[in-house]
Amino acid sequence: MANPHRGSVALQVGDRAYTLSFSVNAICELEDALGQPVAKIAAGLNDPENVRMSTVRAIIWAALRDHHGEIDLKGAGEIATEAGIPACMEAIGKAFNLAFPEAKEAARPQKAKA
Repeated sequence: MANPHRGSVALQVGDRAYTLSFSVNAICELEDALGQPVAKIAAGLNDPENVRMSTVRAIIWAALRDHHGEIDLKGAGEIATEAGIPACMEAIGKAFNLAFPEAKEAARPQKAKA
């Protein structure tokens, strides 16, 4: 079950809910799989014209590692196909925000001091 207080997000696929999260181990596996640091991977998701489906599949696979370690890359692709890419991207975004709350805080505009 997804617990946002522990950094996890639910991805509903038909009658099954998968739990996505980005623990340190999951992030390390993602970086190893894609050969890039997580900040670069996350930034790449904000460039829709250059997002590769293999990247999305790898991100979903890594996010599943903590709770569904039996799912391989092909299985992650099948989950993405069934859930739909928009639902996957939304869940990935939420999971990244939970994994990196300080980055979210740093992105907020600072109030001007009087």
